[in-house]
Amino acid sequence: MLKSLGLTILSLLPLSVCASDFDDVLNTIVGNSIAMKYGDADRQASISEMKADNALEAPEVSYENLWGAKGIGDKRNFSVSQSFDWPGIYMARREAIKKSETAMQFLRESELLDVRMEVRLLLIDIIYAKQRLQSTKEICDGMAELSSTFKKAMEEENETRLDYNKAVIERITSERELKAIEGEYAVLVSSLKALNGGADVNALIERLGDDYPIVDLSTLRPDAEKLRLNDPSQAAAAASLEAQKSLVKVENRSLMPGFTLGYIHEWEMGDNFNGFSVSMTLPFLTGKKKLTAAKQRVKAMEIEKDMSLIKLLGELDGEYENACALQSLIKEYDGVVHDNSNITLLKKALDGGQINFLTYMQEVNYFLAAHRDYHETLYRYNVSLARLQRYN
Repeated sequence: MLKSLGLTILSLLPLSVCASDFDDVLNTIVGNSIAMKYGDADRQASISEMKADNALEAPEVSYENLWGAKGIGDKRNFSVSQSFDWPGIYMARREAIKKSETAMQFLRESELLDVRMEVRLLLIDIIYAKQRLQSTKEICDGMAELSSTFKKAMEEENETRLDYNKAVIERITSERELKAIEGEYAVLVSSLKALNGGADVNALIERLGDDYPIVDLSTLRPDAEKLRLNDPSQAAAAASLEAQKSLVKVENRSLMPGFTLGYIHEWEMGDNFNGFSVSMTLPFLTGKKKLTAAKQRVKAMEIEKDMSLIKLLGELDGEYENACALQSLIKEYDGVVHDNSNITLLKKALDGGQINFLTYMQEVNYFLAAHRDYHETLYRYNVSLARLQRYN
């Protein structure tokens, strides 16, 4: 009796496998990510807008026709004019655009790492769900076998109907848990399909397998200098800071006068007149506040850059300590969860009449709960590894 339930304990011990298949699936989904394609298009649009802002204003063409009193004649004039900023402004803007392009490239790399971590975490969720599905299905099979055995024993008057009803309730409870996990798994698959650009993911999930990838925790210890050099978000912050400094130059040079030059042709009382016009704008009367704001933005970005590194390093240190604690807990579990003699002894005691059905199920559920906790600990450990892997 309960042969398959005994095997459930063995199936609750997930193994780790080579990360190659896991990484191949990860790379495929990231490559199909619509979020990355949208980000690339949005960044390109931003750069194009900046370049458009650095172009000369469109030329202005005007025409006037004035009707004079009787006998005086009409008056007409035609003009073409072009406005432009102080010449040095365009160079400063080109410098800011170039540095912004560098910052956006680093931001793209940072977004790519974010997408990879999102997909990695989702794949780990799917592996965890697959393991729970497998073990819960085996528990359901064991409970079905148990209720069938008790039904036959009840009909032969070797067991009471009460114990048979308890067996049926346990079977229903395990089946309800299975349905809940199946629902969670379906949601995870839908989320993965969305990340895969809407393409089917069943073949990828099958290739993924049921086991977590092997990762050496000791290689993931956070290092401030390594993080500063390898994290593209830090490089993006540095490049954005340089771009903002260039914008300070733009605002500073924007205090210089702007000009408008024009050509004018006029007809009046049968005579033609040709000439030109010159006008000047004086932005220094209103532009100093913009310059002050740009300088203050530089100071704020310097503080934000340093603060983000400190915050990030603190988060990773905490994550690493959490992973170490979970790793130690897993090692403590190992000596217990691999021992299947408990279920065997309980089965013998039940068959021999030494314990009743209620005691048997209480003890079995106790050990199954321990294995569920072990499963959850392994899952939380691999989630920590995934977060630490973002920068490695």
